[in-house]
Amino acid sequence: MWFSKKSSPQPAGAAVAPAVVPIPSSVTGWLRATVARLSRDHLPPDAIDVRAHLLDSGYVDSLSSTELLTGIERQFGVRIDEMDIVGRLCNIEALAREIESRANGATP
Repeated sequence: MWFSKKSSPQPAGAAVAPAVVPIPSSVTGWLRATVARLSRDHLPPDAIDVRAHLLDSGYVDSLSSTELLTGIERQFGVRIDEMDIVGRLCNIEALAREIESRANGATP
């Protein structure tokens, strides 16, 4: 005998979960994908140089850098100051190290 499991109906007004977008397994991968999405040239993630200055290279501008920092806070629970992205955390490589360090309990 075959049994089928019936799914329970959703209550009225219940929100449907959005489609899950795969997130790269590494912080660097996530940053590359996000910067690629935000870049004005819409570059593929593998075309993003992780050592290039994010603003000087044109990968992000002031508006998209704010979006990037908001995404980092949402994704990793790490807050990066806007001034840091201009200075010491100006590239993906430095950002990834800082995010990983803070996510593992180190203080800024």
